[in-house]
Amino acid sequence: MRANQRALISVSDKRGIIDFARVHAEHGWEIVSSGGTSRHLTEAGIPVRTVEEVTGFPEILGGRVKTLHPKIHGGILADQNDEGHMQELFEHSIYPFDMVVVNLYPFEQTVADGTVLFHDAIEQIDIGGVALIRAAAKNHQHVVVVTSPEQYGMVLKRINVWGFTDTERRQLAYEAFLHTAWYDAAISDWLAGHLGFPGFPDRMVQRLRKKHDLRYGENPHQAGALYEQPGLDCYTAANARQIWGKSLSATTVLDINAGIETVRELYPQLAAAIIKHGTPCGVGVGDSTLCAFQNAMACDPESAFGGVVVINTVVTEEVAEAICRQKVDAIVALEFSPGALEHITAKRAKAQTPLFKLGEVGVLTSNSLPPGMLNFKPVTGGMVVQRMDTEPFDWKSFRCVTKLGIKDRYWPDIMFGCKVSKHVKSNSVIVVWKERTIGIGNGQTSRIKSARLALEQASNIVEGQNMDLHHAVLVSDSFFPFDDCVRLAAEFGIKTIVQQGGSMRDQDSIKAADELGIAMLFTGRRMFWH
Repeated sequence: MRANQRALISVSDKRGIIDFARVHAEHGWEIVSSGGTSRHLTEAGIPVRTVEEVTGFPEILGGRVKTLHPKIHGGILADQNDEGHMQELFEHSIYPFDMVVVNLYPFEQTVADGTVLFHDAIEQIDIGGVALIRAAAKNHQHVVVVTSPEQYGMVLKRINVWGFTDTERRQLAYEAFLHTAWYDAAISDWLAGHLGFPGFPDRMVQRLRKKHDLRYGENPHQAGALYEQPGLDCYTAANARQIWGKSLSATTVLDINAGIETVRELYPQLAAAIIKHGTPCGVGVGDSTLCAFQNAMACDPESAFGGVVVINTVVTEEVAEAICRQKVDAIVALEFSPGALEHITAKRAKAQTPLFKLGEVGVLTSNSLPPGMLNFKPVTGGMVVQRMDTEPFDWKSFRCVTKLGIKDRYWPDIMFGCKVSKHVKSNSVIVVWKERTIGIGNGQTSRIKSARLALEQASNIVEGQNMDLHHAVLVSDSFFPFDDCVRLAAEFGIKTIVQQGGSMRDQDSIKAADELGIAMLFTGRRMFWH
C-alpha cells in the first residue's frame, strides 16, 4: 500500500463534501478536483490539485471536456497488481487513484417541471462524470467509488483503518453502476417523452425507486417492498402518503391501487369504492361523501369486511363514523378533516388501520395520468406491458340493437356501470341501480356464472328494500357468447342490458331480448381486466 493515498473529487451535489474532503486531507490524502468542486474546496481551506495541473491540459468546449484524459483515466483504471500496468504509469508520469468521489449533473431535477428548453436539458447530460464512475467501479478492487453523500459516513469510518473489504468495495461498485444506469434511463425516458413515447421498444429499462419495505408480500412468509416510478405528479397507490397506522402488506397495496383507479374513473362525482382481493365489492356515487360511501357499502356488506375503502374526496367526521362501524384494512381519501382523523385514530387505536392522504397533487381524474402511461403485469420471467386503458368512452357510438329502445333515465346508470366494469376482474357482470352497484359477479371462468352471481346478489338487495330489478341496468365487460345471459337476466326482471357485442351469435341474444321485452345496447368496446 502506498504511503500517500489519492482521491479524485468532482461532485454536483456538494452536500457534506467539505467535511468529507477535509478529513481525507488531514489524513494525508492528495485531493485532485475539477471546476466548481475545486473552487468550493479551496474556498474552505482544503488543499487541492486541479485536474488541469495533473493533465497539463485546460478544460475545453465550455467544460464539456476536462477529465477525459489518460492521466486521469489511466490512474483510475490501472490494475495495481499488474507490473506491466504500473510500468506504463511510470513511463507516462501517471499516478494511481485510490478513490473516486463523483456524482452527476442534476439532469432529473432540471427536466422535472417540464419547462426547461431542450438545449438547456442537453447541457445537463453528464459525460465525464459517468466515465469516471464506470472506470472506478470497473476497477473497484483498487479504487473505491463513492457516488452519493449518503455513503460518506460509511467511507469515513474506514479512514482510520484503511482497507475496505472486498464486499464493501463490490457494494459501492454495484451502487455506482446502478447510479449510472438510473441516470441513463432518466435521459432515455426524457427523450422518449419528446418523441411521444413511441410504441414498444425492443429493449425497455424501467426506473423504480424504493419507497419502503412492506410488512410482508401477498403472504406472511413472503418479503416485499413498494417501489414507485419517479416524477409522477398524479395520484397513484405508489405515491399515496400514509399519515397514520401500521405498515402495509402487498395485498393491501394492490387493493388500494384498485380503489384509486376505480374512483379516478368517476370524477367529478363524489365516489367511494370498497375493494377486496383486488376487485370492487361495492362502488357508489352520491350527492354527499356519506351517501357515496353508504351506496358502496350497501352492495355487499359481508364482503366489505376487511376490505379497503377509497374515497375521491374529503372524509368528514360523519363519514369516519360510518366507516368505523365496519372492519376495514385501510382508508384512502383525498383528505381527512381534523374531526375525522381524531375519530378514526381513537376508534382504530388497537387495529392501527392505515390511513392514506392523496390531497397534494391536484384532483383525482382519469385524464391526470400522463399521456402514454404504461401498465405492467408480471409473468414468470418477464412482463406484459400495455398502454393504460384511459381511452374515454364514446357514448354516441353505443348502439341500441333491440326493438325496445334505451330510455334516457337509464343513461346515468349505463355510464356509471361501464366506468366501474373496467375495474372489476373479468369475466365481470355488474348490476347497477341509481349509480351504485347492487350486484357484482367477477373472476369467473364463464360469463353466465358471473351473471348469476351479480343477479342473485342484486335480487337479495332489492328484495330487502321492496324493490324489483325492472329499473336496474346489467353491464357486461364483454360480449355474450350465447343468449343464456339474456334469458337469465329476464328471470330476475332486468329490462336493460349493456354488452360489447361482436359475438358470432349476437342475433341469438338480440332475438331473446326482443322476445323478453329487454332493451340491449352494444358498446363495441371490451373492458377486460385480468
